[in-house]
Amino acid sequence: MSRNRVTAGAKSIVCQETELRGEISIGSVLHPQSRIIAENGPIYIGRNNLIEENVIIFNRNSIPLVIGDDNVFEVGCYIEGSRIGNSNVIEARARVLNNTAIGNHCVIGAACSTESNETIPDLTVIYGKESRRRTQKEPLPTQAVLHARHLEYLREVLPKYNHLKKLESS
Repeated sequence: MSRNRVTAGAKSIVCQETELRGEISIGSVLHPQSRIIAENGPIYIGRNNLIEENVIIFNRNSIPLVIGDDNVFEVGCYIEGSRIGNSNVIEARARVLNNTAIGNHCVIGAACSTESNETIPDLTVIYGKESRRRTQKEPLPTQAVLHARHLEYLREVLPKYNHLKKLESS
């Protein structure tokens, strides 16, 4: 994909030092030094996602990589999945490998990894150095409130201390 076409939603905050390549639609907050690379197919990022420093979201497939709403991608994680649902937490240095689909309310623990071509069901937690799996009974109700407050804070503070990209509105 040779042409860059990036659109952003009204509440999106995208720092100048963010690398954006290919066809990308954003409705989220992107910290400096994050990289979104749509090499062969587009990347559609939903609303109210938090994408921290040194996160790489990469699509080398011709089919779109679709990311839902209210997800957190912590520092240094690597995403190359096919679909990511809503309200997930991908912790620091975690890896979501080739064509993996993640449901809703999942947690991929720090430095943990999925398998290639895996489907992760809703409420799954991947944890520990061997990337073990367990299922939560229900999502943590306080997580949504904390996420909303964190986004509100970042939407206020990031523009004060960072230059922002001017992107086409979606």
